[in-house]
Amino acid sequence: EVLELTLTMDMKEVYSDVEERNYHPVRISWKGPDGTTSELNSRAKVRGHTRTMKSTCRIPPLFLNFKKSETKDTPFEKQKKIKLVSHCKNSKSFQEYVEKEYLIYKLYNQVSPYSFKVRPCRITYVNSEKTEDSSTHFGFLIESIKDLAKRHDMKEFEGLIRNQEALDKDNIDKLVLFQYMIGNLDWSVPKRHNIKIMRKEDGSLPIAVPYDFDYSGLVNAPYAVPPEGIDITSVQTRVFWGLCRDQGYGSQIQFYKQLQPKINEAVMGATYLEEKNRSEVRDYVGEFYKDINNPKTVTKKIDHACRAK
Repeated sequence: EVLELTLTMDMKEVYSDVEERNYHPVRISWKGPDGTTSELNSRAKVRGHTRTMKSTCRIPPLFLNFKKSETKDTPFEKQKKIKLVSHCKNSKSFQEYVEKEYLIYKLYNQVSPYSFKVRPCRITYVNSEKTEDSSTHFGFLIESIKDLAKRHDMKEFEGLIRNQEALDKDNIDKLVLFQYMIGNLDWSVPKRHNIKIMRKEDGSLPIAVPYDFDYSGLVNAPYAVPPEGIDITSVQTRVFWGLCRDQGYGSQIQFYKQLQPKINEAVMGATYLEEKNRSEVRDYVGEFYKDINNPKTVTKKIDHACRAK
């Protein structure tokens, strides 16, 4: 369900603190099922990289920080620190980018149980220093890696991971095909860039979990550019970043073929997107399915485009 929130804070103080990134007071209020309003004193600070640059975003994403003892019987029960993805700029198009990114998280929920849960929000931002300065936008909350790992009897793993070969094969092969599907090159396993790693204590191979999809071709945000060294001019051009496999990616491609009805259902069920945007997403994902249903394209764009071990 969409969580209706109001965040009241000194916007200038919070949004301009991109260097030291200290926490600042924020009051969060929401309406319960019975219509009564509740509130909670919290703290917020900016997070991220590109979206904290003023030339890119006016409204950066935030960390919300709570005292666990004060969260009982609230939507934030047992939470200490949680990510909030906000709308970057006030224009309608930027809200649509956030809606598409939220949908990507929901699509990956269909692909893997090792994926972040997300909660859609309609957030009213109120400037405590100028209360008439307020606006309401779509955003979403992202589950913490600690909660995700705990659900699977794992812990976050912060040790060295040299490359994709060090990870659970089934997990990473599904992940790289998903990144290919959404047209995302903004990630790295060794650098831990937009990738979290978790592992069980039984010695099994670690599991990778992707996040932050705003640079993907599916979102196609205006500030998204291909990484250096990649000979493409648009993030909407798909490039496969998986390791070469002796047997290819046939079994994982078959997995995605069988998953197509659920993927399509999730896209068409995204009623928070306008019809035009749903059609754009459907067409972009449809191009992926055209690729994997053509053996010659699979050979050229996946099996021969893979990266050497």
